[in-house]
Amino acid sequence: MEPRASRPPRELSVIAPCFNEEPNVHVLVERMLAVFAALPVDAELILVDDGSRDATWEKIQEQQAAHDRVRGFRHETNKGIVGGWKTGLEGSTAPLICLIDSDLQNRPEDIPRLYEAFVRDSPDLVQAVRHPKVNKNRIAFSKGLNVLLNVTFGMQLRDNKSGFVLCKREVLSSILEDSAEYRYFQSFIGVAAGVRRYRVAEVDTDFDARNAGESFLSNFPLKVSLRICRELAHYRVDTLRRPRAPKGR
Repeated sequence: MEPRASRPPRELSVIAPCFNEEPNVHVLVERMLAVFAALPVDAELILVDDGSRDATWEKIQEQQAAHDRVRGFRHETNKGIVGGWKTGLEGSTAPLICLIDSDLQNRPEDIPRLYEAFVRDSPDLVQAVRHPKVNKNRIAFSKGLNVLLNVTFGMQLRDNKSGFVLCKREVLSSILEDSAEYRYFQSFIGVAAGVRRYRVAEVDTDFDARNAGESFLSNFPLKVSLRICRELAHYRVDTLRRPRAPKGR
């Protein structure tokens, strides 16, 4: 990505990893810019092409050229959602970070609600509680995993694995310190915050159906479920070996 000259500092960076999201890039940018226009802070959208096989990168470049609030980064090979988060975090300078999926299942229009909760309640992290309306198998999978995460780590979050979050950049950096050994660490955002005794505020949001592109999860993701459970057990053992963390800010 070519740096822009005299770019003003931003107050909020929204990071969206993209993998084969060619048909969604334009819509995501359009909706995000409309949201930014209504926010009380200066915001930018950081799109990270994660080794896509379609024209995602070309679409990101088009949007970056057209809009000062859009910035693009590219992975030559796929590094996963967490890899996209890390690249976006390294490329941003804003004190506040929001993570959002690029497939438009998380609604950009809910970002102001996350920001309002952050300002109002002063938590360490604001996490969206997703309410999907379709795909009963996926809903059952998500609820079951949430119960497992809460029981295993002694928490009471309503959507522990939601990666639609807003927090200070140092909080996200701290959480991502645990991610190196895990393929599906995006499912552990809530528990990683809990391990650090961060205070989490929850905001109810809609979770829309994917209209384009393809999810890495099937309707009943058995293999992914088993892998997440193995990683969950590993993460629990790892956290039990650590000294008890002091409370978040």
